[in-house]
Amino acid sequence: MTTDHRQDPSTVSGRPAFRRRLWVRLLSAYLLPTAVIVAGIGFIAYRAARLSLEEQLGQELTAIARQAADLAARPWILELAPGDEGSRTFRNLQQKLKRLREVSGTSVIFLFDEKERALVDSESRVAIGQAVPWLAADRAELAAVFAGEPRASPLFWANDGLPYMTGFAPVRLDGQVRAAVGVEGSARFFAGLVELRRTLLLAAASALLLVALVTVLVSRRITGPLRRLSRAARAIGAGELHQEIVPETGDEIGLLAATLNDMRRSLEARDRQLQMMLSGIAHEVRNPLGGMELFAGLLREELADHPHAQSHLARITTELQYLARVVTDFLDFARKKPLTPEATDPRTLLEEVAALCRPAAEKAGVSLEIENRAAGPVRWDAERIRRVILNLAQNAIQASSTGQRVVLSAGEVDGGVRLEVRDQGRGIPPEAKSRIFEPFFTTRQQGTGLGLALAHKIVSAHGGRLEFESTLGQGTRFWAWLPREASGAEREDAWPAS
Repeated sequence: MTTDHRQDPSTVSGRPAFRRRLWVRLLSAYLLPTAVIVAGIGFIAYRAARLSLEEQLGQELTAIARQAADLAARPWILELAPGDEGSRTFRNLQQKLKRLREVSGTSVIFLFDEKERALVDSESRVAIGQAVPWLAADRAELAAVFAGEPRASPLFWANDGLPYMTGFAPVRLDGQVRAAVGVEGSARFFAGLVELRRTLLLAAASALLLVALVTVLVSRRITGPLRRLSRAARAIGAGELHQEIVPETGDEIGLLAATLNDMRRSLEARDRQLQMMLSGIAHEVRNPLGGMELFAGLLREELADHPHAQSHLARITTELQYLARVVTDFLDFARKKPLTPEATDPRTLLEEVAALCRPAAEKAGVSLEIENRAAGPVRWDAERIRRVILNLAQNAIQASSTGQRVVLSAGEVDGGVRLEVRDQGRGIPPEAKSRIFEPFFTTRQQGTGLGLALAHKIVSAHGGRLEFESTLGQGTRFWAWLPREASGAEREDAWPAS
């Protein structure tokens, strides 16, 4: 099975993907309570205004109804019967009620008896003696009216979409309530209530928008320094210890910045000590190794006539060379050394690596080939990229069997250059794939475990990425994508400390 190991930024960095941003949480914390409070205040204000207007309308209509009751308080009104609409007394009373309706600006004034039968209607909507149909909804109020108290009906909406109310007043004859007057009027001033509701909604929306803007601004004041501290922490984790962290505020975020800066200084001091220790190792270890190799050479000359001793000396020399390579790889991996980009040609690097590896390939019976797809000139640290290709090529040759091929290639991909080394060898075991770039991890008996780790580090320092795919028993393919030119930031800052 082929496994494609590509770098995922979220997994390579080891950081979780934060989706709940601080400004969203602050917005929820401030906006939701504000919305509830503003909505509650608006509802209470609107409700109070409406109840006040309803009460005012009811008082006005009942006052008009009392005037109409005074006009209608005549004993003969109870004697009106169907067909009396043409009588003079009926017409006179109807005209008085109509003039009162016009002066008061109401819709209709009507007179009815205890059985809810019409007596006089200013608009002649209901004939004498007929039941007034809309009174059925106001019987609770009518009971109080016929008990002698003026009342107003609840507000209702008519077919024209406007709110209406009816005011009632009792008509007393001989000290007893024998009839009642109803005055129906539209709530004309409720248009002001609609305007009040619009104003409240606009004020609420403005308040919420203001809270949202203030919250976003405050959150930016908080998250801005935090984001910059996060970038500084990532830079410290990548080994960039020279950049001073300046506290931007005098609060807890400033304290965090100062603490982070103290940590940076401590790491920088420790890093200097480490570099000094590495220089000491280079001196204290390489010098004895060089001396041992020198004396081994002298012994080889002195014991030239002793074949048995020559084999032992050859083994000693091989082990000394391996130990020197281990020290060199360790120092190269641990030291922080800026890149030195120069103009070079990927084809030239491939040919140089092929020339170095061809003797080992011929000895192993492996065919070493070069494919070039016109990559063009680049600016890289040629020595380090050559080392990357050499390490990958040597690994490919060691993993191949007699008669198999190792191919080196370079080509332009996605605006950069892709260097590739592929073989037909045994492949990488599944359990080793996740650890392939770990320092000191190796599957060979004699291997430092630093080759691929150093190659990955060099490619990353150039601003590129090193990836691979492998099929067990069929071969492995490593490729490095690199930008054509490493920027100054990549040369100095992207070279991470171990």
